[in-house]
Amino acid sequence: MGVILQAFYWDCPKLENQEFNWWNFLKEKTKIIAGAGFTALWLPPACKAANINGMSMGYDPYDFYDLGSIDQKGSVKTWYGSQQELEDLISEAHTHNMQVYADMVLNHTSGADEEEINGLDGKKRWTKYNPGSKKFARDWTCYHPSDFERMDNLVFEGMPDLCHRNPYMYSEILEYARWLIEDIGMDGLRYDFVKGYGTWIITAILERFYHKNGSNTFSPFGVGEYWGEDKFITEWLTETNCYTDNPVSAFDFPLRYRLRALCDQFGFDLRILCQNGTLITDGLGLYAVTFVENHDLAKKERSYS
Repeated sequence: MGVILQAFYWDCPKLENQEFNWWNFLKEKTKIIAGAGFTALWLPPACKAANINGMSMGYDPYDFYDLGSIDQKGSVKTWYGSQQELEDLISEAHTHNMQVYADMVLNHTSGADEEEINGLDGKKRWTKYNPGSKKFARDWTCYHPSDFERMDNLVFEGMPDLCHRNPYMYSEILEYARWLIEDIGMDGLRYDFVKGYGTWIITAILERFYHKNGSNTFSPFGVGEYWGEDKFITEWLTETNCYTDNPVSAFDFPLRYRLRALCDQFGFDLRILCQNGTLITDGLGLYAVTFVENHDLAKKERSYS
């Protein structure tokens, strides 16, 4: 059991006057955060983003291995800082017995360097990537539509979905997860938009043994963002955890909406909190990560206010 602090919110580097300095900003506060009872930090996507309309929060990843050390996409640092500053933050958090979780965006990428024709359907898309890190380069065969998978022809806000069944993509994703955990020092992974791809890729990441902290069998924590009803989250958890000894957790979105109603609705019936329809009340408490707010919900509800 532990308490995770989402150590960011939408546009936080700008709103806190900490652009390109967020990692240092957090590092200075780790002792206070740990003293308040938090046991882990959930960080925003740390890699170099596309930054198409200015600096972004990182949910439009471009170069997975550039954590703020290469001059591309408008800056050397990411909006949060440099790779060294990130590693210093992780080290400081560990000093105060806190874990650090990386935000993994595996559904899509953005900011491609060239358009190219998809050999399967003949359409032109932005899918040619030549990242400055010279690692995890991508072309049209890495995206949908693909020879490796028939199901997915979708895009996420204009960004083609990655095809994880491509053997190259599969191995690169597993290596990326290994690098974050073993080389950078992350202790767990938060999986963004898990509706967009097969559960088996997360199972593969979690099932692997990692070499960390003097152990050859380190098992990272994992939590998925499945934004939906409890029955769909339950199905996702069941499928993901069916063949692993290191089960993933999920955010309890249904409970969050009840807690929001508790705060906003006059005369809210407290008995509703105990009714079926949340991960906690449906008997999945061991796999539930309860929360009251996150970056997406705060942004969405602020835009409607």
